[in-house]
Amino acid sequence: MTIREQNSSLTSDPTSLNLTSITANALSVTPGANVTLDETAGLQNLTATPSPAGDADDNDILVASLPSAFSTRLTALGAGTATGAALSGYTGAAGNTGSNAFTLTDPSGVTDIRFVDSAGAPLNGVDSGLDTLDGTSILLYTDTNDNNIVVGRAGAADGAIVFAAYIEETGSPVSGGKIWTVEYQPLKHPDATNPDDSLNLQDKVFVGVSQDLGFSLAGAPSGQNLFLMFTKANPTTEVINGVTRITDPSIIATGKDPADQSSGANINTGDTINTSQGGGPTTIGTNNQMITEQEGIRFSFVTGARQDVTVPNLSQTEADVESNIDFTGVYNSTSANFDIVQLQSGKSAVVKISAFNTAAEPGANFVNGYANDTPVAITNVQVINNSTGLVIENSDGSVNDPTITISFTGGVATLTGIKAGYQIEYTTTSDHNRVLIENGAALDARGDNHADFDIGGFSLRQASTSIAEIGSKMIFEDDGPSVSAAGTEPTLIVDETVLTTDATQNFAANFSSAFGADGAGTLTYALGVVAGGSGLTDTATGEAVNLSLNGTVVEGRTATTNLLVFTVSVAANGDVTLDQLRAVVHPDATNPDDSTSLTSDNLVTLTATITDKDGDSAHATLNIGQNLVFKDDGPSISTTGSEPTLTVDETVLTTDATQNFTANFTSAFGADGAGTLTYALGVVAGASGLTDTATGEAVNLSLNGTVVEGRTATTNLLVFTVSVAANGDVTLDQQRAVVHPDATNPDDSTSLTSDNLVTLTATITDKDGDSAHATLNIGQNLVFKDDGPSISTTGSEPTLTVDETVLTTDATQNLAANFTSAGRSCHAEHRPEPGVQG
Repeated sequence: MTIREQNSSLTSDPTSLNLTSITANALSVTPGANVTLDETAGLQNLTATPSPAGDADDNDILVASLPSAFSTRLTALGAGTATGAALSGYTGAAGNTGSNAFTLTDPSGVTDIRFVDSAGAPLNGVDSGLDTLDGTSILLYTDTNDNNIVVGRAGAADGAIVFAAYIEETGSPVSGGKIWTVEYQPLKHPDATNPDDSLNLQDKVFVGVSQDLGFSLAGAPSGQNLFLMFTKANPTTEVINGVTRITDPSIIATGKDPADQSSGANINTGDTINTSQGGGPTTIGTNNQMITEQEGIRFSFVTGARQDVTVPNLSQTEADVESNIDFTGVYNSTSANFDIVQLQSGKSAVVKISAFNTAAEPGANFVNGYANDTPVAITNVQVINNSTGLVIENSDGSVNDPTITISFTGGVATLTGIKAGYQIEYTTTSDHNRVLIENGAALDARGDNHADFDIGGFSLRQASTSIAEIGSKMIFEDDGPSVSAAGTEPTLIVDETVLTTDATQNFAANFSSAFGADGAGTLTYALGVVAGGSGLTDTATGEAVNLSLNGTVVEGRTATTNLLVFTVSVAANGDVTLDQLRAVVHPDATNPDDSTSLTSDNLVTLTATITDKDGDSAHATLNIGQNLVFKDDGPSISTTGSEPTLTVDETVLTTDATQNFTANFTSAFGADGAGTLTYALGVVAGASGLTDTATGEAVNLSLNGTVVEGRTATTNLLVFTVSVAANGDVTLDQQRAVVHPDATNPDDSTSLTSDNLVTLTATITDKDGDSAHATLNIGQNLVFKDDGPSISTTGSEPTLTVDETVLTTDATQNLAANFTSAGRSCHAEHRPEPGVQG
């Protein structure tokens, strides 16, 4: 018989997994390699990611590498598609197959390693302390079909599998185990400041070890006995109060209903326990040796058995005395097994199993104590064919043999179709320390399915004399989001010419980002600034423009008066907007459309922050100070309207002609503000097309300072001047008469031969020095009118009288006095040059 038992001794210190067993052979567990699964996409291990150290110590392995027993079972459980897997000690190096997460000391006889809770029981809804991204608790369950597997399910026993782990037993015989982990959805990691923080299952997952401890019936008393108490060969002992006691577990066997010998009853009045070798290993029966219909044997699991009344020291006489059933404690278990032997040939048996829990009632109270037992329900039974070592029937339905049936009534298991060479293993809902094994056939049953049998193969399986904490070796690392700057950044250009028009560009494409395994959270944008000087100057005030951050908006303000010059803002979609409110000084006064920007690119920054679903974040920053471009607004000016004419008349040579030309220029200073508006005359030096009347010399044009002069070609006499005042008044001053072409018209006009011989230019300059100009051709706006001679009659006319008497005598009178006339004399042809005496 094999009994599984949980040791109450355990530790949660991940650096010290060795435990002290209640037995001297002290099966213990020594920690080994971690199994670290990183949620980051791609493999993270020493070979794939040698740096940083936080990735180099990961143990990621391809999901396709999972052991078939693990992957097949996960598929059967409906686990879905895994996102990552890891193997303890795996480095990714060629030929590396991982290493043990734990090793066993004194591993002889180990038959099972499995995942258990802190009490040594299968994990059945233990809260892992970990959550899914939506905050659902992940509960732990040892797989009922393969206890080398533990699954973490979301919220309930039928919840989605979030992760799973598998023990790959190593060594022959088994001496340790590697641990594989696999994940199906990311976990919620609590440290949002660390995108690579880790979680583990410390104090939640333990490893339990089963070790067969063989018992020896060698030297057992023969015949019919009240009891047998036996333990392993060469047991460990200790002396307590002068009594030598066995520290290893022991088994006490009696018949189903033994006599109360301590009350004086003869043992033969009750059921006895018998042993038989039959030419082979010792077997146990009752009464007439074999267990017949409705007979049975009770097995009790105890500790502290008195050595001198334990086989082989137990004599036949001592085996008939109830007070010799001497022990100190009971030994609890949730599972046991035993062998069925010595059936009649060709027949099968009905086996009935009932489990109980009892207090330690040694000596004279032992038999009477049967009445106080508390039933413990049996939940699972397996039948193993000892010749093959295979399970041929499992009550959970996973394996079925059509010749075997297993049924449960009130927690009692009944099996039919059991043959010699079969081993029966059962599991209880909670600890038990006593079992009744009966022949369940009806009394006087007939046929081939009610055979009598013996029980053989007794051994005690210590379901881990060590239960060791292993969850601290099972680590899950976070997958943080990633973001980086990429691509050519756009430029935001504002033009002072259209100061109310903002510039907007989207920078989302300049960040490459990924949320990673934890799923989408948020992607936000924020502006930053180096507070202080921007390198720009406000045109209107002449003050430096300083940068500051007002909430989420970058502001440029005048250093002293705090006037807002521009703002930079960013929208949720990554749109950055530059809004210029006041003109700034531009360096190139010769270019009214030149550009300026901040002195350094890092004065204004744009940062993208990505946050995944469990709160981890990453960020990337662009320097965009010199992506902010301010174009100049130069002043503008143009000619317009009908130009006035300056007409001088030689009849009144001293009267100048003046006209204002400001209305003939349309101008605007623009965003930079008012500077100056000036006027200047220009000339094409040389002949004007006019001729000085008095000298007959051509009149040539020249510019004397700001005044246009017309002078005689040879004698350099000043004929006329043209000047302009600051207010745009142009004055034509004629000094000498010029020749007019129409001798028949004493009042005809003349002008220069071409309009562009004299020009008037208006120049506008804004406050930061940019200028523009426009020019009028006014050569033919200068008009010179002729001064013709005059004559009229006046006075009494004389009479001319001839007398025929003196026919030869003529009559003569002077009529000159009867005409009044005017004509130009030499002094009337010119007037002195200004400042020269005439």
